[in-house]
Amino acid sequence: MSSLAKIKNTLMKNKYGKYLVVGGFAFFFIKGLIWLVLLFSVGFSAFNFL
Repeated sequence: MSSLAKIKNTLMKNKYGKYLVVGGFAFFFIKGLIWLVLLFSVGFSAFNFL
């Protein structure tokens, strides 16, 4: 078993580990959505400017 699988297995057994995994996923998912919206808005405003 790889070390990453061991860490994941340990975290999922613990109540706070589940919160850590879900919270980390939610943080980076929301961060990615914000960047996506920001890049689309900048891209479309530059396209409409020309």
